[in-house]
Amino acid sequence: MGDTWITDLTHFLNEDGSFPANIPGPALNLALFLSAIVAWVTSHAPDEYDETNVTCRRSPGRKRCLGTIVARLKDGEAVEWGCPVCGDNGVIRGWESTPWDRRDG
Repeated sequence: MGDTWITDLTHFLNEDGSFPANIPGPALNLALFLSAIVAWVTSHAPDEYDETNVTCRRSPGRKRCLGTIVARLKDGEAVEWGCPVCGDNGVIRGWESTPWDRRDG
């Protein structure tokens, strides 16, 4: 069974919207994963779960999950995502006006 991640993308960023130079590697990897999901969802704006171009990052038992993340934009404010293979899932908030927000306007 996968983990549930409730995240706020701004917690990973400097005031200027960039990643800090001293961000630890594991935190940077998680931030890059989450920001890739945000970029895909805000480019496609699905209101139903749709397969993204983001592969799962989980490695249960030290074996890489082969799933592809599905995600949707819920009520225009929360990005909900999940892996149909391992069950990892989550909600991303605080993505608005970040470099990965690809909405028009």
